[in-house]
Parts: sequence; C-alpha cells; structure tokens
Amino acid sequence: MTKTNKKIKKNKLQKGGTNLSVQALTYNLSWASQKNVVMGSEEDFVRHCQSINRNCYEEALTKIEELHKEIKFDVIGIQEVEDSKLVSKICEITGLQGWYRGATWHHHKNVYSGCAIFWNTDMLGTIASSKTINLAQLDDTEDELVWDARTCCIINTTKDINLIVAHFPWLISNDDVRKISEIISTHISSNGPIIILADTNDSKTFISKEHPLVIKNKALSHGLSKQDAQKMLNSCCWHEKDHPKNYGHLTDTGDYILSENVENIRIPIPKPTNDSTEATLFSDHMPVVATVILKVSGLVSQQTRQSSKRKTYKKKIYDKFKTIYDNAKTFRRRSKTISVV
Repeated sequence: MTKTNKKIKKNKLQKGGTNLSVQALTYNLSWASQKNVVMGSEEDFVRHCQSINRNCYEEALTKIEELHKEIKFDVIGIQEVEDSKLVSKICEITGLQGWYRGATWHHHKNVYSGCAIFWNTDMLGTIASSKTINLAQLDDTEDELVWDARTCCIINTTKDINLIVAHFPWLISNDDVRKISEIISTHISSNGPIIILADTNDSKTFISKEHPLVIKNKALSHGLSKQDAQKMLNSCCWHEKDHPKNYGHLTDTGDYILSENVENIRIPIPKPTNDSTEATLFSDHMPVVATVILKVSGLVSQQTRQSSKRKTYKKKIYDKFKTIYDNAKTFRRRSKTISVV
C-alpha cells in the first residue's frame, strides 16, 4: 500500500466534512465453485480446482479476509451468491454489520441467482429502504418467453447513500448500457451519491470514464479510460488452455466499481496462470478494489456526532443544576424578609 493510500484511509472524512473516502471490493465468487459442481461457463475452472484438491471457494473467502485486514473495506459486493452461509461467513471475517442479500428467478433453468452486499454502517448508515430487481430483458427468441436472472440489489441508507450490487446481462452494444441505465434509474428515488459494485459482463468495455453509465443524471465510471481499463481490469475469467469454445484466459473487463469519483481501481492479487500445475486459485473472476470519494452534503463524522451529544448532555446537566441553584437563591432571599413574632 502506498503512502497516499494510507493517508486516505487515516482521514476518511476529508476537510469540510463533505468528502468521504470509501474502500470498496467487488468479487464474483462463482456459483459452481460454491457448489463444487462442474457446470456453467466456469466448468473448466471447477474441474481444475478438483484436480488439485483445492476448495477454491473457501480459499476465496480466506483471501477476502486477508485483503480486508490490509485495506479495511467499507463496502463489499458479491455476485453469484449460492452458499446459504455466505452472508454470515463474510460478516464474521470482516466485522461489517450492514448486509443485504437478494435473488431473482431464472425461468428457464428454474434456479435463483443471488447477490449480496456488506457495508460499514457507522460510515454509510443503516438501511432506510431496499429492493431487488431483475436487469434482464424478456427473451422471446426461443419457443417460449424466457426470463434470465440478472440480480440487482439497491440499498438506500439513512445517510442517503445508494449502495448497489449487481450482475448485469451481457452488454453487446451501447444500447444495452442505456437500457441498464433506464432500469436502475427508475428504481432509485434518492438523489444521494451512488456506488455500484457489479459484474457488468462488459467484455467490450463500453463503460469508461469517457462513456460513463448515467444513473439519475450522475456520470458513473471506474475512473479509467477504455484503453487503460483494458490493460488494468482484465478480471474475467480463468479458462483452461485450448478451451473448446475459444474462451480467453483473463482477457475481459467487466468487474467494476462505479461511482462519480473512483480512484486507484485495481486487481489486488497476482493473476494466476492456466497451466496444469497452477495452484493459486480462488474464483474464476479476479477481485477488484478501489477507493470511492463521495461528496455527501451535511455529513458529519461519528466523532463530531459524539462530541455534539456530549455538549448537549453537559448543557442539560448545567441547566438542571442552574435551575436548582436559582430556586435556592430565591428561597433564601424570601426567607430573610419573613419577620419572627
């Protein structure tokens, strides 16, 4: 960690009380890896984990714990939530108290697809409202109408901050980005700042600093140009050599942390090879971390709130004893005027 990052962490509430520095993680943890089944687009990944006798999902949780000790995350978004105990496990290893888990139904495969989000309630507030929506469009290209499951969980906190975890459908064109923008904007009533933690399936890198995802008139991006993102954020996905469907190995962008001001976004661990001897595996996706700078009007630090409470309490005590003292003075003054017969 650089000196600059340490300084940001130490002073999470910047000068003036309007800039909040939030440490964020987004991570797709592979539903097939959680179930330990050779299925889905990551079947080759799960097969390789089995071949080296490695529980890649549990190792991914351990890696989250290690990263949290180093970075101290304020918000974590997880896609492809399958394990029934995932929420309790992540709360335990991070100490984060705010959490929300949601899922949508995949009509064709008859399964739920889930996401989960965790956050620092002292910094970002508790739940004021929450909802789970499906970002998928109706697919009428088959013999029957089919709904895909593309889960998006939207939290508005008591500090009027919008926290979103999502798993987008595949972005094939800029029009797909526009549709996502319209859907999410429809479901947000707050004008507060927005943080999106998502697997956007943006293999062509439509979303960038030059071409942000616009939600509620806010230009949200990962803070990188398209060219830089394609160099730095190749987080998807692990695939074996000579894949029969020609899937590339960690060639695609898409695991993003999106907000109006995102700094130092990166993949925080070394990328594994796809050699047959590779043993350092966690998920078929790579974790992505960043610092999000939120401009929050009227926000005060916890220390300031506690100081204000102490001042209010002291004033109440002072007023109470002042009243008692004044009453006693009045009583003594009146007593002197009474004549003794």
